[in-house]
Amino acid sequence: TLATMPIAKVDEVNRTVIGVVYKASKEIGEDGKPVDKSTVDTHGNWATEAEVKKACHNFNKKLQNKKLAGKVGVDKQHNEKAGYGVVIESYIAMTDISEINAAKGDWVAVVEVTDDTCWKQIQKGEIEGFSIGGTAKIETKEGK
Repeated sequence: TLATMPIAKVDEVNRTVIGVVYKASKEIGEDGKPVDKSTVDTHGNWATEAEVKKACHNFNKKLQNKKLAGKVGVDKQHNEKAGYGVVIESYIAMTDISEINAAKGDWVAVVEVTDDTCWKQIQKGEIEGFSIGGTAKIETKEGK
């Protein structure tokens, strides 16, 4: 089964959602692919714990860059328009967190949902999870 990143908890009072945004692949098989197929995303891609950590840290740095204010943050369905929410926590799980199905090394985020329509869609179950956007350099087993 390919990895999906569901919203693990919804806080109605604070209008926040929490969940794993990317699972780290910890064991790579002889075929060069993750042994745990639940760490393979819906596009068939995956990342090691080190790569997930690097992506999380790069994202967090971008959030702090004033020149990128309003361009980095929470969009909806990859529409690349910020303004649906604010990332208030973004970190690498230092240990397993069973309440949100996070394993040590996974990237976790908490988002405060600021858009009323988006919040209603979350409450109705129409928006169910997290999906990061980004670019990556794909390497084959031969390192190409």
